[in-house]
Amino acid sequence: MRGGKYMDNLIKKITEGKEIDKICAYVIDSIYKNGPVSISDMEILSYLSLYQPEKFALIEKSLLKYMALFYKNKLHNEELLSLKDLVFVQYRNYINETFKIGYTPIQANIVKSVKDHNYFSFSAPTSTGKSFVFLDLIQQSQHDVIVIVPSRALINEYFVKLCDQIKDHSVNILTVIDKINTANAKRNVFIVTPERCRELFKYKDYFFVDLFLFDEAQLSNEDSKRGLYFDSIVRRSKNAFPNAKYVFSHPFVKNPESQIEKNHFSKERSFSVQYNQKNVGQLFLNMNKKREFYHFGINKIIMGGNAIKCEFDPIKKVINNGGAILVYTTKTSIYKKRYRNQFKEYIDLCEEIINDEIDVYMNQIKSYTGGGTEIDKNYYSEMITLMRRGIVIHHGSLPLKVRITIEQFTRAGFCRICFATSTLEQGVNMPFDLVFIDRLEASKPLSVKNIIGRAGRSTDNLKFDYGYIILNNKQISTFRRIINQEEILENISALDKENSVGDDYNDFKEAIKTGTYSDEFNLTEKELIALNSDDVDTIIKSILDSVFEDENLISLRKINEDFNNKLKLYSDFNLLYSKYLNRNLSEGECYVLQTAIKIILWRVHGKTFKNICWYRYSYASRTHERERSKGYIADNMEARYITEFSDLPNKILRPYNMFKGIKAKDVDYDRIVFDTYDYIDKLIGFKLNDIFYAAFIQFYDRNNDIRALKLAKYVRYGTANSRHIWMLRYGLTFEDIEILDHHIENINSEKIIFKNTIENVPDEQKRSVIRFL
Repeated sequence: MRGGKYMDNLIKKITEGKEIDKICAYVIDSIYKNGPVSISDMEILSYLSLYQPEKFALIEKSLLKYMALFYKNKLHNEELLSLKDLVFVQYRNYINETFKIGYTPIQANIVKSVKDHNYFSFSAPTSTGKSFVFLDLIQQSQHDVIVIVPSRALINEYFVKLCDQIKDHSVNILTVIDKINTANAKRNVFIVTPERCRELFKYKDYFFVDLFLFDEAQLSNEDSKRGLYFDSIVRRSKNAFPNAKYVFSHPFVKNPESQIEKNHFSKERSFSVQYNQKNVGQLFLNMNKKREFYHFGINKIIMGGNAIKCEFDPIKKVINNGGAILVYTTKTSIYKKRYRNQFKEYIDLCEEIINDEIDVYMNQIKSYTGGGTEIDKNYYSEMITLMRRGIVIHHGSLPLKVRITIEQFTRAGFCRICFATSTLEQGVNMPFDLVFIDRLEASKPLSVKNIIGRAGRSTDNLKFDYGYIILNNKQISTFRRIINQEEILENISALDKENSVGDDYNDFKEAIKTGTYSDEFNLTEKELIALNSDDVDTIIKSILDSVFEDENLISLRKINEDFNNKLKLYSDFNLLYSKYLNRNLSEGECYVLQTAIKIILWRVHGKTFKNICWYRYSYASRTHERERSKGYIADNMEARYITEFSDLPNKILRPYNMFKGIKAKDVDYDRIVFDTYDYIDKLIGFKLNDIFYAAFIQFYDRNNDIRALKLAKYVRYGTANSRHIWMLRYGLTFEDIEILDHHIENINSEKIIFKNTIENVPDEQKRSVIRFL
């Protein structure tokens, strides 16, 4: 038995204070010899720190050296207690002298591997400090860098950190790929999702990319269009920039070499490695229906096979100590408000936080979404109201601006409880003191491991850091199996497999493999041909006649007043999309597409996200009718039919009423916000914009109809105003433009020239242009 006869049933022994000296000697020796790679070792250290703090204090400072946590404050000032301590001090000095920075050994090894190889793929736990290394690699690069991340929220995290770290404003740091600020910028750093990276290939002859960083590269293993798209970006990048370095980062993956194999990189110029070292410890507990907590270990032989009762409520302890809790749950639980009853006891512990800074965060979200905090008023947002008590939600349908604000709010220390779905797994740096797994997705082991990696904050403080992980009910055996199993990525790309993501994407796969995918339009050759016919010309001319008078856009009011014309307009867009798919649309597809077109028209006419949410809410909740009726009649009105977002194409999609059976007065404004964002981001932004833009531009090229060119610009940018388009290309939003437009003298591809009045604009309002000043 490992470690001798006393190295068993350790949770019981540590909680009861038995054989503590022997256990301390064992674990400190194991960490010295093997490093912090064993889950059981890290559990033991966490239990010692919690239950035997005086004994643990005697080994803690040596432990931090043996874990090579050289970033810990004042660790280098600690006295040498043994020859073993001296070994690690010398190790730290060597790293500092070699790399001129306080890397951990893993971080130093990552940097060396990137330097020595053209293609490097690695796997490491979430607390390794990989982002710190990436930021340094970006800063040290001499040419253009592309950082590819799985979510737009992670884009912002990189953007903020890079702007803080790279003070040289001759480095463009952009969240879209574009050729701008050319008069001032010596090089570019682009932070994009795989979907946004498609714009890179329009400029492949202009940019000199010497480094690609693929963060959270396990996205390539998704059996979906996103996984396929990720692989397509790697392939296209490899062809367009063959001399660049390619780095792939994954968490908890056994075979990081899969990226080398599936993308056919040269093995002689490649290297891959799995790092298992951990920076934080974790305690595992199970909660039963009586809300009693029991400790359990991952390795039953070492930690003990019987659960040991925890005599305190760790959730209450964390909240009362000002810590933060992550509750991993379902979007359904969030949407249907089930979490409020399930976690009422803990929500009630979160009292209102009196702090002006919280008002700033709440007002940012109010301003963008139009939500309010008066419970009996229209547009009431529970999401915003709960922030006052340090309670936040996080899921994939949160508008990007809201998500960014919530993540800033959490990192600022205001979050007490975060109810989140699996979207939090995608690399966003939001550490918590405790992770409660309300649902255990055995089918998604990598997601589970990523989520539990959020438990425990890796701090600079001179102490051993650990966190709690709590399971709901009897899930221990499944959880142990997930933790112990190896995560293996496929070594064959979805691009090279038949029927990997369905018939709708076979043309896309073939175009990527044959090099016939259009860099200009982000469509396949076959799709472009489908949008280039006499039938399509007839449809587009009808659309143009419906939305223009001469060459001027018809007002929304006029479109809405002519009911027949409006129906014809929606029908024409349906026909156009049908031509693109080369098949008839299902009834559900028609409903979703009609809602998307309505939102596109609102945006074309300059309506902000807040305006669009108000329109949809007022319609669904019948606000004007209820105000006129009042009383019993108003209270019992049914909500109007509103089509919930669903992805397209989907041949079997049926119409779905988001508020079926809901009273008009009970329409959830937050649901409207989330659904509207899904339409704008996932359907319009990612799919329909490219399709309609290509259709209108090709029509313009064939017929020289200026209306088609204007509508193409409206579809892509939301405006045909050239000045505003340039502002959008520089990363401003329409909300930014409202504030900053009159402070800009001139703007073009070379630079922005500001008026002196820009100095009077508060920093918060000019954040988007700080690097161009």
